[in-house]
Amino acid sequence: MPIVEPNQSKRVLVTGANGYIALWVVKILLEQGYRVRGAVRSEEKGKKLLDTFKSYGSEQLEYAVVKDITQDGAFDEAVRDMDAIAHTASPLSAVSEDPDELIQPALRGTLGVLNSALKNGPNIKRIVITSSCAALLHNVTAPTEVFDENNWADEAIGIVKEQGRKALFMEKYRTSKALAERAAWDFTEKHKSEIGWDLVTIQPPFVIGPPLQEVKAPSELNVSLDTFFKNMCTERPEDVLKGSYGYVHVEDVAKAHVDSLKTEAAGGQRLIISSGATTWQNTRNLLKELYPKLYAAGALPIGYPQLPEVILWRYDAAKSERILGIKYKTIKEIAKDTMDDFIARGWIKEAQFNN
Repeated sequence: MPIVEPNQSKRVLVTGANGYIALWVVKILLEQGYRVRGAVRSEEKGKKLLDTFKSYGSEQLEYAVVKDITQDGAFDEAVRDMDAIAHTASPLSAVSEDPDELIQPALRGTLGVLNSALKNGPNIKRIVITSSCAALLHNVTAPTEVFDENNWADEAIGIVKEQGRKALFMEKYRTSKALAERAAWDFTEKHKSEIGWDLVTIQPPFVIGPPLQEVKAPSELNVSLDTFFKNMCTERPEDVLKGSYGYVHVEDVAKAHVDSLKTEAAGGQRLIISSGATTWQNTRNLLKELYPKLYAAGALPIGYPQLPEVILWRYDAAKSERILGIKYKTIKEIAKDTMDDFIARGWIKEAQFNN
């Protein structure tokens, strides 16, 4: 399939354009010279998007209001005249009890944008969908398994089917991501004789890094950054801090979306976008080295420095490194970028103790 190279004649639709990852995608697309249409839920959000990137002007950035991505035909107008789509929109509620509150928006939003592309996007050459490493996972109890793009969260799907509302939140979340992504691949295969585009899905683990959207307090952070803030900046129990997680910088995730548009070999691929894995306590230990004065002043809690490192969630990112040529940011770079942002926002007491 043809690639979508960056120039002023190439137009990219970014869904959920005011979201955490999406704003970084928009930023990089604009920097590289693409024209961008951001799909947002309201005029107010659209105007805020334009204001965030006001230096680029209306010729390079516009918005389309899509009030409810789960409605039939929601993206019909938004996809018109586009050359590519980065579909990042997927509602996430951390308190959902009914699995369908997660599954149906993810499924209907993904299939909705694909159906609209099929009907109204004759010039579209590539669609990149933000999935998640959650779509790969099954439960592990020993640090021996490494997940790659061949894995699917079938275990979670079975658990949710059996337990319904009683299933753990993460099982519901994994199910929603796996079913939405699988539906995208099935749709692409079913309509391969009708479409002029190919599909790429992006699987990041825990995404960390400075938010570009307006955030006035830690409570307004998205789920991943809120978790990072709590686990780094507040007292947490030992069983939380010994937990492991895969990590990646939000900028690397956004670059992977954009690079997937212009890299021929990315077409038709699932791509894990991951820098590595560590534990929450190890991240605190690293921050203590980066910000010794903050810890000495009692501004940040050290936790349990001697906890052993047991990493259960590991991801093989060799495929994305090979195809996209990504040089991932290290955990040191990721943690510092994120904490520097928290400090600049005044969220860390004694922030005058800069190191």
